[in-house]
Amino acid sequence: MDRFQKIEKTYNYLRKLWFDYWTKDVVFTYQWWFEIFVVIFPLFLWWRFVDKTRLKEISLVGLITAGIAFILDQIGTSLGFWIYPYTLTPLERDEFTPADLSIVPFIYSMIYQRFPTWKKYILAIITYAFFASYIGENIFQWLGIYKIIKWNHLYSVPFYILIGIFVKVVLQKVNSIESHSKGKE
Repeated sequence: MDRFQKIEKTYNYLRKLWFDYWTKDVVFTYQWWFEIFVVIFPLFLWWRFVDKTRLKEISLVGLITAGIAFILDQIGTSLGFWIYPYTLTPLERDEFTPADLSIVPFIYSMIYQRFPTWKKYILAIITYAFFASYIGENIFQWLGIYKIIKWNHLYSVPFYILIGIFVKVVLQKVNSIESHSKGKE
């Protein structure tokens, strides 16, 4: 048997093992129900509080941050920095989709909406970065949903900050292109 076939066979075994674990030890646990809440409640809040006159712009903030969070989460779990013993579905073994696709985009979009100037925006992003790193991550650890292997909460802080800066720069560029294009009409 060549090396790739061995890997494929092992991966198939792990996939079956994970599915068995998920169906017997994860689904319908309090952690699983908490994840359902974590997906639904921020989306409800977002719809309630989003500035509907800027819906496209603020939705773009959420989509970009969700995509970045999802990718970074995938990288972190793939490198063995952390794992998620409890996931919403058996398909998402390597990332925490409820946070990546709900909490993170909700917070970034609300910060973007609420703080239009760079000074206040950066201050809000830094505050969020420390809150998410030291309080949010610890809550998920305490619940058993998130388990650190080779990571430190301090390492998360610059990533949260850089995501916020990146999103604001991208949106300013998009708005500039849009304004410039409207001026040519």
